[in-house]
Amino acid sequence: MAKKHHKRMAPPPRPALLSPPAPEPAPDSLGQPAYSLLLTTRQVCDLLGGISRSTLVRMEKTGKIPGRVQLGGSVRYHREIIEEWVRSLVR
Repeated sequence: MAKKHHKRMAPPPRPALLSPPAPEPAPDSLGQPAYSLLLTTRQVCDLLGGISRSTLVRMEKTGKIPGRVQLGGSVRYHREIIEEWVRSLVR
């Protein structure tokens, strides 16, 4: 007996969106979306004038930098806390 080959039908077309998608927020000075809540170690180093990672680690160990968040094996920093801390240094 010969096998019948069935043509695959194309999926039905997707309905048009009712409204266009919201535009992406403009990136911040670090090239990240403006709504990014957590910063990477590299971003914090850049935000603090390009300090080295080892300087940032030393600041962590002495409790000089706030906003550290441990996520599994990753370390991030809370953007708003870091920005407020930097502003308080300038005052």
